[in-house]
Amino acid sequence: MEDFESTTEVLGFTPRFQKVSEQKQLCLVVVTGAEKGAVFPLHPGTATLGRSAQHSDFVILGRGLSRAHARLEISEGAEVVVEDLESTNGLFINGNKTRRGALKPGDTLTLGPDVSLRLDAPDQSIQSLLQEMHKGATLDALTGLINRRSFLERLEEETAATHRHSLQTCVAMVDVDHFKSVNDTYGHPAGDAVLVEVARRLTKHVRQEDVVARFGGEEFVALLRHTDLAGGVALLDRLRGFVSDEPISVPTPGGPETIRVTFSAGITQLDRQANCEQLLERADMALYEAKRRGRNRVVSSQASV
Repeated sequence: MEDFESTTEVLGFTPRFQKVSEQKQLCLVVVTGAEKGAVFPLHPGTATLGRSAQHSDFVILGRGLSRAHARLEISEGAEVVVEDLESTNGLFINGNKTRRGALKPGDTLTLGPDVSLRLDAPDQSIQSLLQEMHKGATLDALTGLINRRSFLERLEEETAATHRHSLQTCVAMVDVDHFKSVNDTYGHPAGDAVLVEVARRLTKHVRQEDVVARFGGEEFVALLRHTDLAGGVALLDRLRGFVSDEPISVPTPGGPETIRVTFSAGITQLDRQANCEQLLERADMALYEAKRRGRNRVVSSQASV
């Protein structure tokens, strides 16, 4: 029988040794919920936890979370006190409901039925590793937007909240027009540059409470909170102008060039009858209709512009 081990190359290497940083920093790590794995470093001062980017410093999605759910007070001596901000479902420290209480490393803070966070003090290298792992699992590597899986989790949360509180929320599918021709004409690096810039313009001009994600390929998806269908259509049409009006610089084999791109979009409004899959299907059908009508336009599931 052939000795396979004898064919292994002898490298004669010396392992690299990197000392782990002994400097520690308090942080909250999400251990359950849609944001599982997220790390929130804590610094002296105050910080608010909640589901609204307008009302909270640390935005966490989860069933039963209030817009501004709890406030953290962090002292210079790394003491942490948490206070309920009259949230609907309260807060719990190690399973005990409280209005205000101290948190120690290892304690669990629960907000609503699904979201729990752990106060920890890892060294900086471990904290960075946790952040990178969460980033890799939730963000699109090219554009930096949240990825498809993370968006679907957020859509589930938003759909449940919409049903409970009779909120108005829209979901939209956005597709870059003639994207294949960009790749074919200028090369894939140019296509990547287009996607990155479209993502930047979308996120720059949506409202703070809205969510934009890369859904796959040249397709993006947006969750437009607290807006009716007419308002959602108007917002998307403004975004369409922000993308199409200014040319995009892209790399080509012959050097940088500027090109103009447009997008088509389909939008629908969340309602009590449709689940997430049905909502996305409705938005996708409206997107298909926008392309059928000539692209560079927004079509809703009920009306078009």
